[in-house]
Amino acid sequence: MIPVSPPAIPFKVVDASVAVKWLIPEERHEPAWELLRSYVWGSAQLIAPATLKEEVASAISRRFRRHQLTAAQAKRAFIQFQSYRPELIEGADLVSEALELSLGHHLSLWDCLYLALAIRYRCDLVTADRQFYRAARQRYPFVALLGS
Repeated sequence: MIPVSPPAIPFKVVDASVAVKWLIPEERHEPAWELLRSYVWGSAQLIAPATLKEEVASAISRRFRRHQLTAAQAKRAFIQFQSYRPELIEGADLVSEALELSLGHHLSLWDCLYLALAIRYRCDLVTADRQFYRAARQRYPFVALLGS
């Protein structure tokens, strides 16, 4: 096996709560944009579980159903997301790792997918979800709240 050297720019895991802020102006939109800009300009390497696509699409759909976006705005938002999305990581073993974390810490499986990825890559996880941040930060100091 060939040893893999660490990347020059460390990875950061971003969750759907951050990615949605790239698309829809809301609280803490600017720090999310700063993170996205750093990724586009090559000064950050953002990664996420492959389920990020579905979670972002679900959030966009929810905003449409709440009459916060028109159908055209929702479609444009998802196209924009696909253009600038982080690298998506797939793997059945990631789900197993996330399930273990979820059962062990009483956290959402979806949140634990991001947590498992951050543990695997030994990197920070950035979230805008205050509830998840408070619950995870107790045991995992690499979980960061967007804009803090």
